Amino acid sequence: MSGSSKTAASSATAEAASAAASEGVSGAVPAAGLQDRTAAVPGTDTEEGLRFQQLTIAYPNGQRPLDRLELTLPKDRITCIIGPSGCGKSTLLRAVAGLVQPLEGEIRLSGRPVRPKETRIGFVPQNFGLLAWKTARANIVTAMELAGTGVAPGRKAREAEADRWLAAMGIGGLGSRYPLSLSGGQQQRVAIARAFALRPSLLLLDEPFSALDAMTRESMQRLFWMSWREHPATALFVTHDVEEAVLLGERILVMPKNPEADIRLLENPASQLEWEGRRESACFFEQANLVRRVIRDAW
Repeated sequence: MSGSSKTAASSATAEAASAAASEGVSGAVPAAGLQDRTAAVPGTDTEEGLRFQQLTIAYPNGQRPLDRLELTLPKDRITCIIGPSGCGKSTLLRAVAGLVQPLEGEIRLSGRPVRPKETRIGFVPQNFGLLAWKTARANIVTAMELAGTGVAPGRKAREAEADRWLAAMGIGGLGSRYPLSLSGGQQQRVAIARAFALRPSLLLLDEPFSALDAMTRESMQRLFWMSWREHPATALFVTHDVEEAVLLGERILVMPKNPEADIRLLENPASQLEWEGRRESACFFEQANLVRRVIRDAW
């Protein structure tokens, strides 16, 4: 993805999106109109959000999944990322987490460079990233200890905080279990509990619910959303599921198959609806169809 001319950055506020939804403008507009809807406007919440400046990531084979990426995402909002395999979705998250070093460019949050030692980051990778030799509770406590001061000071306070988040994820009785004795869905819940327990400024989730059955997935989507509402963070949520993106994301970033093509950042009025009934609303249906049309154009 090259240059600012190839990037559309969303700047519509949550209030504007809500007003659009109430007036029946759900985002289901022709693809040709999306560029105007995602143009940057000075003074909006994107101005001091998460900003990628000329970000370039190169693989050892010379491929560049991200090439001079210019993009600004709103602070303390959920942005869902959809794209084909190999387009750089996971690479983008790993770059934000400091696990991949950019060839050039930088990442800023609220005007300051994102650095793992200075920016509190909660990361849920596809493999969950749990330490097999530590219990579920100890995995969370260890992460809080590594995060430093300000996260439940003292061992007992950290253990209590870990237990609180395990209970919030519906696995309050499993704190003393080791990862290998937990199901995949339970391990995912531990990983998400650990991310929230850090009280992060940045929350990164790489297809966190992909391995779950349909009913468990819906339950976890609700748990995630309610937990995020309680402790808002600037969240990047990678998913292959259009409905999941429309359900959770206040912005939806569609990444193209061709790295030279435009990326599309769409506002999502459906995210402003009440949770109960959101999935069944006409706004949700229209927005999902819009995203599918954009995907067909991009892929």
